[in-house]
Amino acid sequence: MQYNDSYDEKLFSFANNINTHEGGTHLIGFKAALTRTMNSYATANNLLKNVKVAISGEDLREGLTAVISVKIPQPQFEGQTKTKLGNSEVKGYVETLLNEKLATYLEENPQVAKRVLEKSIDAARAREAARKARDLTRRKGALEIGTLPGKLADCQEKDPALCELFLVEGDSAGGSAKQGRDRKYQAILPLKGKILNVEKARFDKMISSQEIRTLIAALGTGIGKDDFDIAKLRYHRIIVMTDADVDGSHILTLLLTFFFRQMHELVERGHLYIAQPPLYKIKRGKKEQYLKNEAALQNYLLEEGTDNMTLALDGGERALRGKQIIPALKQVTDYRSVFDKVVRKGLNEELVRLLIDVNARTGFEEFADFAPHFEKIKAIRQDFDYNINEKRATVKLGNLHIRLDRHSLDVLNSHEYTLLFENYRKIRASLGDGSAVISSEGKDLLVTDSYEEILAFFLDTAKKGLYIQRYKGLGEMNPEQLWETTMHQDNRLLLQVKIEDVVEAEEIFTVLMGDQVEPRRDFIEKNALNVSNLDI
Repeated sequence: MQYNDSYDEKLFSFANNINTHEGGTHLIGFKAALTRTMNSYATANNLLKNVKVAISGEDLREGLTAVISVKIPQPQFEGQTKTKLGNSEVKGYVETLLNEKLATYLEENPQVAKRVLEKSIDAARAREAARKARDLTRRKGALEIGTLPGKLADCQEKDPALCELFLVEGDSAGGSAKQGRDRKYQAILPLKGKILNVEKARFDKMISSQEIRTLIAALGTGIGKDDFDIAKLRYHRIIVMTDADVDGSHILTLLLTFFFRQMHELVERGHLYIAQPPLYKIKRGKKEQYLKNEAALQNYLLEEGTDNMTLALDGGERALRGKQIIPALKQVTDYRSVFDKVVRKGLNEELVRLLIDVNARTGFEEFADFAPHFEKIKAIRQDFDYNINEKRATVKLGNLHIRLDRHSLDVLNSHEYTLLFENYRKIRASLGDGSAVISSEGKDLLVTDSYEEILAFFLDTAKKGLYIQRYKGLGEMNPEQLWETTMHQDNRLLLQVKIEDVVEAEEIFTVLMGDQVEPRRDFIEKNALNVSNLDI
C-alpha cells in the first residue's frame, strides 16, 4: 500500500491470482482494519484534538493505492462474473494481519503517519464542507422565506436572463439600493464587511463563512466541482457595487478572487460585472451633474474653462479659440501625468524640465549613459555643472545642489522619459515656443511662456463658482441618485469582467491574495509609484 497526493483511491484485490473486480471479504477486512488502526493511532497520539468532524474510512483511503492478494485452499466466488470472494473467514485473517503490521509501521514511522492522517483530516473537512454546500443549495424556498442572513431583497421576475443581482457594500448603501432599484428585475444583497479571502482558506472554512453561504444561496448554483451547476444561476447579471475608497477596492478584490477560484464558469460566460458609480458631483448654481471619473471631470473643466476664451500664440501670428484650445491642453495634461511619474522615481523637477527643454532644442537622442544628457545642458547653461561616479551623481544648477543615485539616473534612459519627451514635442508643435496670451472679450488675462501655467489658468477659471464633491461611499448618495447614476440601465456604466489571459490572472491572484508575503511586497514596490490616487 502507498499514499500519494491525489484524491482517488485505487484498490486492487486478488484471490489465488484471480482478479476479484467486485471485491469480497478480503477487501472488507482490509478496509475495516485500515479504518480502525488509523483512527486508534490518531486518538492515542492526540492528532484529532481540534478536529470537529469524524474521520471515515473513505477519508483515510483518499490518495491510497493498495494491492490485496490472498491465497486460500478452497476459494468461494460470488457474483454474476464470479469475481467476488465470499469466504467469511478471510475477513478475520486479513483484518488481524493488517491491524498488527500497520500499527507497528505507524509507531515506527510517526512522520509518515502524521502526514497521512493530516491528508485524511483535510479530506474529512472537505467532505463535510461539500455536504454543507449541497444542503445549502437544496433548501427549498430558502430565498423566499425572508429569513436568509444577508438581507437579500429578491426581484419579481423569474426569468434568470432578465434578472440582476447587485452585491452592495454595507447596509447603508444596501438600504439605498433597495429603495432605489427596479423591483421587477433587480435584486439587492448587502454584504457586511470584507468577505473571507478564499485564496488562503480551506474549502470547509470558506463554506462555513456566513457571507459566502448567503452569496451561494442567492446565486443558486451550488459550489464545488461536483455540485456547481451554472444552469441553476438565478441572475444572469451579477453586479458588484462597492465604494470608491480603499475598503471598497479590497472588497471588490475579495469578491473577484471568490468568483475566479470557486465559480470560474460564471466569469467565463460573462455573468460578472462591476458597477461604476460616479466619482464626482458638480454643481453650479442650481444645475447638478454627475461625472464618472477623473477624465470626465477634466473634460468638463476644460470645456468650461475655455468657453469664450482666446489663446494667442507665436507673437499673435496664430490663435486658438474656445474648444480649439482643448486638444493642446489635453496634451499638457498627458505630459504632466508622465512628468509626475518620472519625478516620483527620484529626479528633481527643475532638472527634468531643463533636460526636456534642452533635448527639445538640440534633438532627442538615446544614450547608453546619462553623462551626454548633462553635457548638452552644460553647453548652454553656464550655471550648470555635474560630477559623476559609478553609483551616483552630484548636479549643480544655479544655487541648487542635487544628489542622484543610480536608480534615478537610469530613469533618463527609461520608457517614461522617452514618452515624456514625445509629449513635450507635441505640446511645442501645438502651442509654440514663445509667450502665449490668454484673453477674453478683448481683455488680456494672462501672459506666460509656461505650458503648465496655461493649463492651470483654464482649470482655475472653470472652477470659479463650481462646487465639486468627490464621492467615497455609495451611502453618500440617496436612493434616487443611486438609481439615476448607477442602477438605471439607460444611464449606468458597467464593466464586464473577462479573463483574457488565464495564466496571468492566476499569477496575479496568487501574488496579491496568497500566503506568500515576498512576491506581494515585490509587486507593491514595483507598482506603487504608478498609483495616481492613493486613499489612506
